[in-house]
Amino acid sequence: MPAADADGVSPIAPVVVRSSGGILTDVRVTNPEGRRVDGSLSRDRRTWTTTEPLGYGRRYAVAATATDPAGRTTSTDLAFTTLTPADTVYPSFMPSPDIRTVGVGQPLVVIYDKAPADRVAAEKALKVTTTPAVEGRWFWWDDRTLHYRPRDYWKPGTRIQVDAAVYGVDLGDGLYGETDRTLRLTVGPAKIAKVDDATKRMEVFVDGRKVRTIPVSMGMNREITVGGRAISFVTPSGTYVVQEKYPVKRMNSASYGLPTSYDLGYDKDIPLAVRISNEGVFVHSAPWSVADQGVRNVSHGCINIAPDAARWFYDTFSWGDIVTVTGTSTRLAPTDGFGDWNIPWPEWRKGSALA
Repeated sequence: MPAADADGVSPIAPVVVRSSGGILTDVRVTNPEGRRVDGSLSRDRRTWTTTEPLGYGRRYAVAATATDPAGRTTSTDLAFTTLTPADTVYPSFMPSPDIRTVGVGQPLVVIYDKAPADRVAAEKALKVTTTPAVEGRWFWWDDRTLHYRPRDYWKPGTRIQVDAAVYGVDLGDGLYGETDRTLRLTVGPAKIAKVDDATKRMEVFVDGRKVRTIPVSMGMNREITVGGRAISFVTPSGTYVVQEKYPVKRMNSASYGLPTSYDLGYDKDIPLAVRISNEGVFVHSAPWSVADQGVRNVSHGCINIAPDAARWFYDTFSWGDIVTVTGTSTRLAPTDGFGDWNIPWPEWRKGSALA
């Protein structure tokens, strides 16, 4: 039990009231509004322990009464105050909690709204529980963001729970976690689309069985310089993860530095667009390049497919599904979107603050 008038008491440290010479007959811990804090009395009635966290910067009153074997009673009354953070840190999840099922490539992402000064404490507050169990590790993407993935793709049917138990945790420099949060996901079928530049084909596999072959046209083998900056249209080789999708996506070349007024500039509504890269690589419908699909690369970097195939791909692929590209002259940056699988496992392990 905190000392009388103690200050800076942790809100997550249980308040424990003990009787050494008798049984506890009444224990009350109340907040400033007079509400009793929930607690539990031990079977021998000698120990009472709070069963809920306390608030930050709050003064609590403790009143306890014990009775000894002779029937004599003793009482204790005291008050204490919990710590007041300099600021609080809130953890967000990606994918968002409204998404329940993800593909076998989905990284788990926690984004703190402020950079924790103590990365070890911030990472220790995160727990991933899976059924079946897997070997996995957190990786610090930047000073606020962590990604978690297993050594290999998730197994279909895996159940995942991510607990961000940050409330009351000292994250350094006076920062404390604002609230605990939980994310629950289930891994769906293994959907992997393999694009080979040599054949200009996409082979789509579901749970290891090839279900469709789709002609593609990827980024043209061309580079231009705009304002001293080189812009390549080659689709990078690597492992991509589906991030989001749009029935119609407005795409504008100015978003990556190519003015729409240039010969290769554009500003168009693109149908059935499935994003696989932060840098703007999508798998999408391209009726204008059907004659090139399976023959040559003519896009600005996206993976062009015919309208009927695009409808099927859009309806079939979603969060966490895999697209791999092989045979092109550039490599996908691991930090581009969910490029996590392009980081070798030994290197990935080094990205943990607990390594």
